[in-house]
Amino acid sequence: MATHSDHRGPPPAPRSSRRLKFSQSEIQSQLQQLFLFSSIASSTTTAGAGRGPAAAAADLEPLAPILVNIYRSKQQDAYLAALQDFVAQKEREIQLVCADNYHDFVASVSALLRVRQGTVSLKHRVVELNDDVQKSGAGLAEKKKALLDARRVGQNIDETIDTLQACLRVLDVATKVQDLIHKAKYFSALRQLDDLQSTHLHNPLLVHYPFAAQMALSIPDLRHSIRDLVTGHLKAWMFEAREASRAVGKGALDAMEQRGRRWASKKRREVNLAVAKINGPIELSMSERHEYNVLDNETVKIDFKPLYTCIHIYDTLDAREELQLSYQADRRAQAGLLLSSTSSSLHPSFSLSALSTLLEDIVGFFLIESHVLRTTDSFRSEQDVEDLWDEMCDRVVEIVDQGLAACQEAEVFLGTKFKILTFVQTLEGYGYSVSHLNNLLLTLFERYSQLLQRTFSADFEKASFSPLPPSLPFPSSPELGIVVDDDHQPMVVNDADEFDKVVSVTWLPPSGECGSRFPLALPFSQTYPLCCVDIRSFTEQYYQFAEGFAEHHRDIDDVLRKALDNLLIKQVSENIQRRLNMISNLSQLAQIVVNVLFFQTACSDLETLLVTLRATQRGGTIHLDSLASFQQTLKQTQDRMVAQIAQKIDNFFEEAQYPWATSQAPPAHLADDASPYLQDMVDYVSTVMVSVLIQLPDFAKDYVYRGALAHIAKILQSYITDREPRQISDAGMMYLARDVRWLVAHVRNLQNEQLNDVFAELNQLMTLLTATPNITDFLDTSARSTRFSRIRVPAVKAALVKLMNHYNSPQGNLVGHRRRMQVEDLQRALALTR
Repeated sequence: MATHSDHRGPPPAPRSSRRLKFSQSEIQSQLQQLFLFSSIASSTTTAGAGRGPAAAAADLEPLAPILVNIYRSKQQDAYLAALQDFVAQKEREIQLVCADNYHDFVASVSALLRVRQGTVSLKHRVVELNDDVQKSGAGLAEKKKALLDARRVGQNIDETIDTLQACLRVLDVATKVQDLIHKAKYFSALRQLDDLQSTHLHNPLLVHYPFAAQMALSIPDLRHSIRDLVTGHLKAWMFEAREASRAVGKGALDAMEQRGRRWASKKRREVNLAVAKINGPIELSMSERHEYNVLDNETVKIDFKPLYTCIHIYDTLDAREELQLSYQADRRAQAGLLLSSTSSSLHPSFSLSALSTLLEDIVGFFLIESHVLRTTDSFRSEQDVEDLWDEMCDRVVEIVDQGLAACQEAEVFLGTKFKILTFVQTLEGYGYSVSHLNNLLLTLFERYSQLLQRTFSADFEKASFSPLPPSLPFPSSPELGIVVDDDHQPMVVNDADEFDKVVSVTWLPPSGECGSRFPLALPFSQTYPLCCVDIRSFTEQYYQFAEGFAEHHRDIDDVLRKALDNLLIKQVSENIQRRLNMISNLSQLAQIVVNVLFFQTACSDLETLLVTLRATQRGGTIHLDSLASFQQTLKQTQDRMVAQIAQKIDNFFEEAQYPWATSQAPPAHLADDASPYLQDMVDYVSTVMVSVLIQLPDFAKDYVYRGALAHIAKILQSYITDREPRQISDAGMMYLARDVRWLVAHVRNLQNEQLNDVFAELNQLMTLLTATPNITDFLDTSARSTRFSRIRVPAVKAALVKLMNHYNSPQGNLVGHRRRMQVEDLQRALALTR
């Protein structure tokens, strides 16, 4: 008999291609084990009668391995035969057992039948008891159901009452909203709407009713109606404000006139206040304050409550930006209407009364804007008001400019100036920028002075030189003719009288005395004295009309400065610049340089003259912008000279021939000589500098000389950096290096520090390529900073490419291995750099 440890059954047969076979004894052994398992399971079932299907299924687990073995070994028939024999054997054993214990078995069956009969009787009794219990509980269940129905009805009544109360509260709030709107309490109405929407209509009792949904849908409409109402009030207020603007402006301008008269009286009593102006710190600190509210007085009163209310309502509705845009557009439209309605009376005839009306409207408009800016917490965009103000200023300037275009009456100019000045002072006190209007004042003064000049000095407008004696040694002509008709030759005077006349009208440097031998060639051409005469006449006559405009004296000085700058820049300096491209003669260009230098001297002396001519209390200095323009003209003239010399240099380079691919270095006896074309080129440049350009000052001569030499260096270096030639041998590079050394020596012999470094970069590059034993020294930081500091890496790369092109050509077979490796190493190292 097998032990308890063998309950798992035989192990599964290993998978193999050969089929397993079991002997008859092995089959009998497996059946014996299965019988043993069944006996143990039966005993366990008897001991614990409560086992379920899961336990029964577990008892069949040992059968699985046996069935697998039968299936794999294909011995089903053998197992069935053995099983039948086993069953027959067991039946015989049972018959033997029953034959010996028959009476005991019958007694047990009789007892079991009696127990079963008692069990059936007990079951019938339990069923009868259950029927009795069901009958007695039916009445109780009916009463409980009735109680639940009553409770449900009561709950429904309570919910109905709560719902009705909620509806009444909603209707009450809605009625209150309508009442508040009727009383113009718009903010309170909006708060009630918010409370209605966020609290009352969110009540769970109302969310399912169409009444509540309809009420919720009407809230945006109510808000919109409130917004429309306040917007309508705002529109009405804006119309009233526009109608009152003229009265506001008139009151403000009258107040400023009174203030100006009081301050003028104070300045007459105290001489030290002569230069103090209205709205200045001195005037603001010393003037008595006269309380006068231009927006709230006996004549006019503007109530800003509709605007504030509208802003508050739009803020509550989170729609401030929409109101801002609408208000901005409306005010801009009102400004345009203001201009169109008042400026029409200024055309075609200009009158001071119509100008007063226009200025009063503008002042009132922008005083209202200023008040809104100060009191509405950034509701009004300062930038938009400034832009509108700038546009209005431009329009005023345009109207006045057009109105006075054909005016020949000085009184109208003076009246216009006074009104514009009062207008400027009034709005300047409210923080508006008045630069445009100050420019208009200056323009008025300029036109006023021009009117006086046209009246008393017609000769000055024609650029005649009547203040000078008729024997002046140059003709009278307009400004354009002075420069355009110049022959760019030194001016010649025949005697001392002519020389004195020229000196009396020109500005000369301290060393400008030119000697006493006549006929005398002056350093400048006739352009310079002619322009000086025109400038002196213009300045002296201008200041005859400048007095009496002391309150803006610095601006008046600026008007004159601009006028002189315009004369010198537009009619002199720029005319010279335009003529430069038509002149190729170096001597004429040199004469232009000299003329420009004298004009620079004249500008400096003219600044001193202007300070002397104006009233002593004005103080300060005057700076002419024309000085910078003449400096630019001087540079352009010098560049033009350099360009003309460069053209000739290019012709010499056309004769240059270098043996780029040669393998023979320059002969030793010619190591210090330059190429013939280069010697001719340098001789030409030197000749030009010492003969044609002899009259140039040293700094101008150095500029031209350096420009010419720099052009030579640029072309020589282009042989290395440009595409052609594509290859250069080491010997060919030595020919170029020889010419560079010769040029460096030539510049050194000139002993001019301004020219010493012209060929510095090219010379260092040639030294690196032809005179450095190890070309890779360029990679050493210390060597590069001391010996090759001027060399640019792209130039070295280009040179190495051309050397390598030669090394890789058939002619490069003679290059030493060490030299080739050095060049390749340097080229690879530089390729890694930017």
